[in-house]
Amino acid sequence: MPDNIFNIFAAIGIGLTFIASLAAVFVSVASIRNSKKTAKHSNYLNTITATRYKWSVDLRESASNYFARIARLCDGQEENLIAILNEFTVYHFEIVLLIFKQDRKLHDLMSAIRSKAFEIVDLNNLIIRQHEKAKSNPNYSPLIDEDEKLVIEARSKIYDLRRSIIEEYQSPVFDEIRRGRT
Repeated sequence: MPDNIFNIFAAIGIGLTFIASLAAVFVSVASIRNSKKTAKHSNYLNTITATRYKWSVDLRESASNYFARIARLCDGQEENLIAILNEFTVYHFEIVLLIFKQDRKLHDLMSAIRSKAFEIVDLNNLIIRQHEKAKSNPNYSPLIDEDEKLVIEARSKIYDLRRSIIEEYQSPVFDEIRRGRT
């Protein structure tokens, strides 16, 4: 009889061990599936975070270059305005492409600055043409040339445009770029 009891306990022990082993296998499989799902989700979030960080760095760099070109355009220098305008336009469109159609107000402000920058370059070219025309006159004097009404009006308009860019547009554009985008 003691052998029968021993066999019953042995069978129960083996059965319980088998059931525990099956439970451990199911828990392991569930754990592996959950780990894979978590890793996949984590990789997805890391990719989004890295992409967002790169976008933010690109936007900051383009905005920095954009504002540097505004400063160069508005600092009163007369030389290389076309080159500065070309660089300014490149950074203008970089920012537009980075932000795409997310912020219409920003796009409108930047377009207004760009229009004023084109006008500054056009007026500067008008002054240059006026200087070249005046140089062909045998009685040319740089002082007389600067006193001509056309040159005075053009310089006054350039001053007003530069002041307008700095006072009315630069700060709102900076605030729009900075607000929630970096």
